[in-house]
Amino acid sequence: MIIDFHYHVLAEDWYPEGWWQAIAGTYVHGLRSVGLQMGFEAVRETMIPSLWDPEGETLIAEMDEAGIDRTVILPMDFGFLFGEPKLSIEEQNRAFADIQKMHPDRIVAFATVDPRRANAVALIERAIGDWELKGLNLYPAAGFYPNARETYSLLERVSRFGVPVVVHTGQMAPAPLRIKHGDPIYLDDLLVDFPDVTIVAAHMSFGWHEELIHMGALKFNLATDISAWQDVASSRYRLFCERLRAALDRLGPERVLWGTDGPLPRLLMSSKDYLQIIRSLPEKAPDGIVFTEEEVSAIQGGNAARILGL
Repeated sequence: MIIDFHYHVLAEDWYPEGWWQAIAGTYVHGLRSVGLQMGFEAVRETMIPSLWDPEGETLIAEMDEAGIDRTVILPMDFGFLFGEPKLSIEEQNRAFADIQKMHPDRIVAFATVDPRRANAVALIERAIGDWELKGLNLYPAAGFYPNARETYSLLERVSRFGVPVVVHTGQMAPAPLRIKHGDPIYLDDLLVDFPDVTIVAAHMSFGWHEELIHMGALKFNLATDISAWQDVASSRYRLFCERLRAALDRLGPERVLWGTDGPLPRLLMSSKDYLQIIRSLPEKAPDGIVFTEEEVSAIQGGNAARILGL
C-alpha cells in the first residue's frame, strides 16, 4: 500500500488572505531562485488559485496518476496569526470530515485547531469523537510552542482516542510565521509525558534533522515524515540519501514515513516523480549508501498503515 502521509487540501475561504499572500511571496522567491521572473500579483491571481481543491477531486486524480492508495489530509489553523478566514475553523474540520466521507477508501482526514483557542479541546473532541477524523495536526509556527500548557490540554484529550498527532517541525516558513516554534526539541516533553501517543515530526525537521534523530532515537513514540524534501532529492540527491539513511539508522526503518506536502511543491515535482525517487533508492542510491526493498516498502506506506490502524 502506498500512502502519502502529508498533504494539505486547500480552498480560498479556509485560510486568511495574509497566509495566501505569504505563500505567493514564497513562490515569487522560489521562481526567482531558478531564474524565472513572475510578479507578486501575477502569482497571487494565477498560481495560487490553481492550488484550491475544496472537495479533493484534483487530489484523487493525482493519486490515481501516481499510484497512491491513500492520502492523509492535514488542515491548518492560522486564525490567531493572520485573522479569521471566511470559513471558521470548526467548519473547516467539518469540510475535511466530508472529504473523508466522500472518499472513505482513499482519504484519511486529520483535525486541527490552534491550542490557544478557548474552545480547542471541545472542538477536537467533536472532530475526532463525532466526525471521525483520524488524528490531530498542529502547526506551531503560527505562534505557539508544542510543549505549551494549552497543547498539553489538547493531547490529554487526544490520547484517550488513541490517534496519532502530526506536528510541523523545521518548516521554512515566511514571515510572520516563526520557525523557532518548529524546533523539534520541544517535542521531547510530549514524547515523555504522552508515551502512548504516536507523534510524527513533519518534514524530518529540515535544518534540525540531526537534532530530531538524536533527540528521538530512544523515544519510540516518535516518527517523522519526509514531506517537502523534493527540492533536496532532485538537486542534491546524495545529501538527501545521506539524511534519509541517517534517519533510518537512528530512528529505525519503522519510524520514517513518505509524504509530499502537496499541493504546494507541485510546481517543483509531481507526487509521482517523488514517489519514484523513493521507489528507486535500492538501485540508484549513491556509492556507499544502501537502502533495502523492505525499508522502501515501509517508508512508502507500511509504516503509515500501521500508525493509522489500516
